[in-house]
This record gives sequence, C-alpha cells and structure tokens, in this order.
Amino acid sequence: MYRVLNTHDYKEQNMIVHEYDIVVEMNNNGHEVITLKRSQDDVWADGKRGEEVLSLIDTGDAIIYPKRMYAGDVDYAQHAELFILLTFLNKTEFMPLYKGVIEEVPTKNFEI
Repeated sequence: MYRVLNTHDYKEQNMIVHEYDIVVEMNNNGHEVITLKRSQDDVWADGKRGEEVLSLIDTGDAIIYPKRMYAGDVDYAQHAELFILLTFLNKTEFMPLYKGVIEEVPTKNFEI
C-alpha cells in the first residue's frame, strides 16, 4: 500500500494531508490492479472514508479503465484522481508511460 499526501491544497496552513491510499494487487488473470481509495483521515466525511475511487487494470499491454467513467462531463476531482494513478504508474512501472519536458513556444508576430 502507498499513501498519497496532498502538499498543495493545504500549503497556506503549512499542512500535509493524507488524502488517498494506493493498493496494488494481482487479479485472477495475473494482471495488476491499481486502486485509489480515500484515506481514513478526517479530511473526508464519515461515509466517504476508505471508499474506492478508481481502479485501473494493467494487463502488460494496455491499461483498462472503468467503463463509461470518463464519458461525458468529467469533473476536476476525477481528473486529479486519474492523474494520481497515472503518475504512480509512470514512476513505479518498469517501462514509464512518458518522460520528457513540455516547453511553451514563444509566439512571434510579423507585421505585413
């Protein structure tokens, strides 16, 4: 199990908050299942603590996402949770998803 600590949203209070746990298990097909769960911390309402948020299955050839979870409107919290798991995969897998740099290209205007 891995703990996900939020160092951004509570920066002004100089706090680090344990928001999620990541659990890695093998399913019956021998594929890795990576699950993001809400922590038991009091940052969550009583009914939400420990709740499973998202599970991805890594088959070794592809990542299987929950059906219809990312169709239609997807809120920012869901994007953040997916980002957490994809970053986790990128840092822990033997073949990273992607490494590189994103640079802003300056625009240049020409008068004609």
